[in-house]
Amino acid sequence: MVVLGGLAVIAHGLCRSTYDGDVWLDPMSDCTQWAATLEDICRDFGPLTLHRLPGWTPVTGAALAEAVEETGMIRILGLDCPLNVFRRPNELEEVEFDGVCQRARFRADGTLLPHPTDLIQTKIDTGRDKDRIDIFHLECVIRAEYRARLPQATAAEALDMLERYSDWEVLTVALEHPAAEVRELALAHLREFAAEGDPFSQAVLAGLPLPGA
Repeated sequence: MVVLGGLAVIAHGLCRSTYDGDVWLDPMSDCTQWAATLEDICRDFGPLTLHRLPGWTPVTGAALAEAVEETGMIRILGLDCPLNVFRRPNELEEVEFDGVCQRARFRADGTLLPHPTDLIQTKIDTGRDKDRIDIFHLECVIRAEYRARLPQATAAEALDMLERYSDWEVLTVALEHPAAEVRELALAHLREFAAEGDPFSQAVLAGLPLPGA
């Protein structure tokens, strides 16, 4: 089970509150199997009810599977707080579950905490201020990790890291990598950002002092 939402961002170091919990369960082969398994699990935990969007309408059986197919998630009520259970989180597909698990780290409670790059995906284009704040924090976490890891990473590791996330700060570190293909990818990304008007990337490419420095 992968922890998402506010609980995951808090676990990555941001001090903020959250009203509910969000988790991603193994999508399994189809919605019907997934929905039936979720109902079976809920029966083991007392009088819980399952609800769908819009309006958090109670659903069971075939209607539950249809709701999951349509919205990608279900809310469970009857626990200490609402629990949103996803089969298909925002901006992620079912087939990406295994990859997210591989990049995640185990927590003491047995759940998986996704890498910040994957967690950011679930918060893109939601239009919510709290998600924009979460993304800003997660990007800071990523930059710190990349600054520490990139210099010692193999070429394959570095290329994979840059394909998953890059900005001018990370790319400046990547320009010092011993592998030519890593430096070339960093330059390509910087040129792309510069062409889009990023003044920091333009300054790095020109060898000029950074704006505001």
